[in-house]
Formats: sequence, C-alpha cells, structure tokens
Amino acid sequence: MHEFQNQDSRQTLAQGLEEYVLGNPGLIHGRNMSPAAEHFFRCHDAVHVIFGCGTSLDDEAAVKIASIFGTTAGLSVLKGYRLHESLNIYKQLRVADVLLSIAHSVVIVARTITRCLAQRKRWPWSEYQPHLHVPLQEIREQFGIKVAHIHGMN
Repeated sequence: MHEFQNQDSRQTLAQGLEEYVLGNPGLIHGRNMSPAAEHFFRCHDAVHVIFGCGTSLDDEAAVKIASIFGTTAGLSVLKGYRLHESLNIYKQLRVADVLLSIAHSVVIVARTITRCLAQRKRWPWSEYQPHLHVPLQEIREQFGIKVAHIHGMN
C-alpha cells in the first residue's frame, strides 16, 4: 500500500501523484498520446490519488465510479474511457481478471456511490492544480472524501 492511500496522508497531492507514477511504471504517460488523452489521464491519475486507489481492476472500477459520482466531471468522464488510448488498455486485460472484477463490482459500485454521495462537495475533475500543494488529509477533509481502502471498511 502506498502512503497516498492512507486516509490521513500528510503528503501533498503533488507528492501523492509522484508516488503513484513511480509506483506504476507501466502507466502510458507521454507515449504518443493525443492531447485529449493526456488531459484525461492527468485528471484520472489525480482521482486515483485523491480517492486512494491503486491500479488493480477493482480499484480502476472504484476510480471510474468515483469520477462519475464524486467529481465535477459526472457522466462526461465516460468520453475519456472511449479514447483509443483507453481502448488499447482494455485490449490488454485478461478475460478472467475482468470477469472477477465484474463479480466484485456489486460491492465496489455500491460502496463507492455511497461514499461519493456522502461527500461535502465534488472533487474538481479538471481543476485539481490549485490543490497540488495541499496535504491529502486536508483535501479529503474539505471534500468529505473517504479513501477506497479504509481499515475495517473495505
């Protein structure tokens, strides 16, 4: 588990993003991506950090649901998942892993929607930059965000 995944992390958002990127060398950043994909994945990565999610398929499901219900993007975020860069990622997934994640999604979706509806306000999907130097703990307190993996609440 990474430090940014702790509910009370004192890391800034910028530090959390750095840890996220360093901890996931397989991320597709900067590999001939369209400007739309670069923007989408920067915002998507910020949601990973803010909501304390890794890159497992279950966490990716939580990020997708949190992006819809817990950010200002709402349903418009789905456009980013239709970009060819996103579709190329989906093509690399194993069917068995996808099926297992679908089985888990009943719990993941309900839990994530419940947590998002309890937020004080929605996370600013594309306007996260003003928060880069704010500790994650303060951001989560301000927005009422609970990370995906709280001990005893998973």
